Amino acid sequence: MKASIKTILAVAAMGATAIAAQAQTTGATTSVGQAATPRVVTIDLGRALANYYRTAEETIKLQAFEQDANTKAQQIVADGKALGDKLQAAQAQMQSPVATDIAKQQAQAQAQSIYSDLQKKQAEFDNFRQSAVQSIQNTVAQTRQQLVQEIVAKATEIGKGKGANMILDRGGLVFADPGTEITDEVLAALNKGHPTPPPAAPAAAAGTAPAVGFQPGR
Repeated sequence: MKASIKTILAVAAMGATAIAAQAQTTGATTSVGQAATPRVVTIDLGRALANYYRTAEETIKLQAFEQDANTKAQQIVADGKALGDKLQAAQAQMQSPVATDIAKQQAQAQAQSIYSDLQKKQAEFDNFRQSAVQSIQNTVAQTRQQLVQEIVAKATEIGKGKGANMILDRGGLVFADPGTEITDEVLAALNKGHPTPPPAAPAAAAGTAPAVGFQPGR
């Protein structure tokens, strides 16, 4: 199962809103009725999120959760396949030209019982898959919200220290002077004392796990 780090990183598009809400204006006016001159710093929230050590930690946890879900799904599928094999054997007995009528009746009753079990197994798989996907989606949403809040809080602290009264996400800007960017400073502060996270690997969006098919009787 692939990781869901891309889903976590997708929150970068929300960065401008998050920063605007978190970064309170300092020195809003220079005098009564006179607006202050904007003092802007910028941050690449997507890059900050991708290179924040906590993103890598949380992604590892999510991978483990997804792998566990996939293992359980595979077991349900294996159980379903075993039932399918039994159903085929019973059906073969029903159609056997050498089987007695009593044997065929017994095989028919057995086949009906097995088919009922297969339907229950199908329902078990469907319910598990839905529950697992929902749990993964909720975990990703909660995790990315927390990570962004941590990044925004540090960006706000550093921005205010530079006398800024506005912080913008570079991801939503047409142009911004590179000299206004504080991404590296924010990452240095957040990652202090922690190893540099590995590059983000390609991944599938949350909601794709467990990626196992289930077809009763096959």
